[in-house]
Amino acid sequence: AVVSTQSTGDDARNAFKALLKDKGVASNASWEQAMKLISRDRRYNAIPKLNEKKQTFNAYKTQKAKEEKEEERQVAKEAKEKLYEFLISYPHMTSITLYRKAQEMFESQKEWIAVPERDRKDVFEDAVFSISKREKKNEAELRAKQKEELTLLFEDIKEITYKTCWIDALDILSTVKTFKNNILFENMDNEDMLGVFTEHIKAMELDYEDEKQKKFMKEKRTQRKNRDCFVTLLNELHTKKKLDSTSLWADLYPTISKDSRYTAMLGQPGSTPLDLFKFYLEDLKSTMHEDKKTIKDVLRAAEFEVKSDTPYEKFYGIISADEKTKSIDKGNIKLHFLNLLEKAERAERDARREEQRRIRKRDISFKHMLEDAEPELLHTDTWENVRERFEEETQYKAFNGDDKAMAKIFKDYVVTIKPESDSDDRSERERRRKKHKKEKKKKSKRSPSRDRSEKDSSEDEKKSKKKQKREPTPEKEETKKKEKKSRKKSKKKKKDKQESDSDDEKREQSDGKKPEKKSGADKSGSDSDISEDELEKRRNKLLEELSKH
Repeated sequence: AVVSTQSTGDDARNAFKALLKDKGVASNASWEQAMKLISRDRRYNAIPKLNEKKQTFNAYKTQKAKEEKEEERQVAKEAKEKLYEFLISYPHMTSITLYRKAQEMFESQKEWIAVPERDRKDVFEDAVFSISKREKKNEAELRAKQKEELTLLFEDIKEITYKTCWIDALDILSTVKTFKNNILFENMDNEDMLGVFTEHIKAMELDYEDEKQKKFMKEKRTQRKNRDCFVTLLNELHTKKKLDSTSLWADLYPTISKDSRYTAMLGQPGSTPLDLFKFYLEDLKSTMHEDKKTIKDVLRAAEFEVKSDTPYEKFYGIISADEKTKSIDKGNIKLHFLNLLEKAERAERDARREEQRRIRKRDISFKHMLEDAEPELLHTDTWENVRERFEEETQYKAFNGDDKAMAKIFKDYVVTIKPESDSDDRSERERRRKKHKKEKKKKSKRSPSRDRSEKDSSEDEKKSKKKQKREPTPEKEETKKKEKKSRKKSKKKKKDKQESDSDDEKREQSDGKKPEKKSGADKSGSDSDISEDELEKRRNKLLEELSKH
């Protein structure tokens, strides 16, 4: 087809490349050489611009070079494959043939000449490797055949047993005609023969062990049957209600020992009758969880609750009357009853403890009410006189009319109140009580942000104090020096005084005089160590003695 001079784009470039290919332009040709071949063809004008023609020409050269290189590679590959097939199929070629020897043997062969020297050696090594693998495979097949035949021969020789040793086996083989006349065994390796003999002996030992195991399993089966029969005996005792999960071996031994199923187990290895008895009890106890649910359902339906004083006979009568509990072990019923009884006792103890705690809390709250009473209670007040003041209080109502308990708390509290004559102590106590109330109100009103701000301010004050301590001024240093001097002087005076006192004591002892008692100041010092509560008790005691007079 005639290509128009106005053609553009891919069609024009493809037409130009087809022109170059048709004219046989080589990949290494120059533009001038190509022009001589294509300039007179109409397809030359398919691309109007010269620079586009040259670009298309260069692209064609690149593509052509790739195609030529691929063709060369394909040819070289086919030549190497032909040489490889020739070498592995050559009859005198072995795995020990050297490359130098092969070159002398095949220098005139076309397959050898077609492959370049650099690739020929690689192909030769690959062929030698394949031949080596083939030889090893053939050798392995031959050895396997020899071993198989020798194994069959050993099986036919009855004189060889699992106790026969290798030396004795060789003597026996030397007398067997089948072994001597067979060509297959002529070049057989001694190690292979020993290996076959070892495997044959192992197989015979396994057969012997199998026979032994069968005998052992037969004995074991008999022992298992004896154990099953003994378990059946236990089941019978359980059905007759003679055995339950709480039974003891010592109680049932006289009955069990008379049965033949017990005597059949004596002397055999494994679990003893006592072990089976223990396992049986554990199995009975293993259903305890499910039995517990059933018993709870029966108790719920009967609206019966176990208390600390509930007798077992009453409990068992309710449980055994229901059809659901017919399959439950009697011992499990007893164990569940003991659990419920223990829970009931624990619940009663907890209830008593909780009641005591409630009463203690109620009493403390009532005492606080008396302390905060307005006007303040006097030591001469009686409960009958002041009761009406507190009847509307929650602390009073918490007693539910137990006037005796309230009177006792009131009496104990009034004893601690000081008489009116001790006005200083009374005013001090009143002041403290008011202060306590104010602090309580402040704590309840204080916001978290205020707490944080106060905390931050206190921390800042601490930091500033520390800073002041770290940075001493000249005045502070001077005062510190003076303090040190005064401390030294006081220590020296104290030491001198102690020495003089000790000298006086020694002198008095030498004169036969007793040391004088401590002064009143010392006594007052020791009295200051007594707690306020103790002082309060002493005052009350004195007041009682005065009131009697």
